[in-house]
Amino acid sequence: MALGAVTVTAWLVCCFLFKPSAFEATFDDNLAKYPLAASIASQDPNLREIFLRRTEAAFVQGGWVAANKALRISLAAEVEVYADDEHINAIIRAELALLRDLENKPLACRAFLFAGGMADELLQAKPDDQLVWSAHQAALQNGFERRLSGVRWTRADGKETADVMQFLGRGPIAALTPAELTATASYLDGDPNLVCSAAIKEALNLTAMDAADAARARRILIANSARIDVGKVMSKICAEPNSGWSCS
Repeated sequence: MALGAVTVTAWLVCCFLFKPSAFEATFDDNLAKYPLAASIASQDPNLREIFLRRTEAAFVQGGWVAANKALRISLAAEVEVYADDEHINAIIRAELALLRDLENKPLACRAFLFAGGMADELLQAKPDDQLVWSAHQAALQNGFERRLSGVRWTRADGKETADVMQFLGRGPIAALTPAELTATASYLDGDPNLVCSAAIKEALNLTAMDAADAARARRILIANSARIDVGKVMSKICAEPNSGWSCS
């Protein structure tokens, strides 16, 4: 009798501990709003688990806006990095065009750089915003197909990542000023004007590189984006007035 009671108690404890959260229980329904992401998750259980855990953690910190941004970052860092050089370099060109559109809107520019998105009021940037979106979608599709086919790529260690950042800061087209380097290193606390001008220079430097080297460098930057604290980013950006960013 006592053994039976212990067994029942243990079963109840396990059910409580391993019961799916409300977020997890509705995850697939919510993911269905993003057909490409849903398709990827349905074909690769490991990726689905990554998407689930990262978006749930972001949701706890910053609600659905943060969760959606965490999904975009996870798609890029886990799938887009497998895209071929042509697709990766298309992203570089599209993002440079958009950053130039946003050069005179520094808060919106920084919002795009750290959170990846645009607000409806940035009408003059819409065509290039659409170009960026299309480039990323094409790279995701290509990257997932290549990943499924067995294509692999070697992720950079800390030294190679630092080397890439230093190279992009020095040229070959435009070197970052000391003030721009400081702003970039300050992350969310950096002057948005300087953060934006630094990003434009880095994108220009990428376009001047050999196609294969540029793609390798951009993949390293994409993979490194997985370290972004989405909750912290959204908290900062959503508190800023006139950032050109929608937090609803």
